Amino acid sequence: MLLSHGLQAQSSDPYARDLIQLVEFFEGEFDNDSQLWFENRSDWPGDDENKHKRLHAIHTKVNLPEFGEHIFYVEEYIDDDPENVIRQRIVHFYSDIEAGGIVQKLYFLKDAKKYLHAHMDMDLLQKIKLDEVMSLESCNVIFKREGDQFFGQMEEKKCQFGEGEKQRYSVHDIHLSSTKYWRTDQSYLLANDELYSGNASNEPHKMRKAQNYICDISFTEKGYYDPSGNDKKYEKLIVHNQGGKVEVHDPIKDKNYILQLREKEYPFYKDGSDFFMLRFIEKDATRSEVIVTTEPNTKKISFSLGWSSASCKIQD
Repeated sequence: MLLSHGLQAQSSDPYARDLIQLVEFFEGEFDNDSQLWFENRSDWPGDDENKHKRLHAIHTKVNLPEFGEHIFYVEEYIDDDPENVIRQRIVHFYSDIEAGGIVQKLYFLKDAKKYLHAHMDMDLLQKIKLDEVMSLESCNVIFKREGDQFFGQMEEKKCQFGEGEKQRYSVHDIHLSSTKYWRTDQSYLLANDELYSGNASNEPHKMRKAQNYICDISFTEKGYYDPSGNDKKYEKLIVHNQGGKVEVHDPIKDKNYILQLREKEYPFYKDGSDFFMLRFIEKDATRSEVIVTTEPNTKKISFSLGWSSASCKIQD
């Protein structure tokens, strides 16, 4: 049986299928809210200085033929603040038989502010040109499949930067699966291998893939059965399920409330350890107005308190 030229080319690449799978895993949003919840418990065995920052990563696939296929715009923020952006990159994935796996090539934007929040403006994203970025070949990450996940890392001590006594090398280890994105991001002084930046515990930022929900929140003066001119409804609010939250104002009580969604993985129990949670709480309060729990990956969740109600459904 003769193969077409396209099939022959594909069959000669042992990483062709892995590349498609990895790109699928990489796309989306990721957050380590669950990791911080565990580290903030009083019985967490670690030291305070080894706690991780809250990190949210957004990986948006973009069509940039000048760069090649499988291109992403990456934007990351910390402390649950979308304006506190710490990383903007263009990422290119491609198979490299000689390298022994799938290469993640990182591009640094020369004018990052120009493309801040570009994932919300695809027209702007698709205008990025090669002369607007720079890359360091020595800082490529090489991924290899390990069962149902991928492990990627840079060549040891090859990604170097800085000068003199501050010359250092980067460690960038990644575990990526259909639901997880774990990343160790450190730098060490080249002279003595002393840690320069990054978490000293060597534990990665354990981010989980986020799923967005569309939420409606209502405040009623007399109840849904007796409408009032003072009632207020917020519609089509986007909230992700990895600790995502939205703040709204109740004009009747003149108070602000927060709705939060969490897909939880409790490490302590065998039964009932995974569940989905909706929390509704007055801003700055210590006790929730309501907490609703249900099975993981629920498609819809809601509550009604009489004076307030909310409903969230999974975004297709």
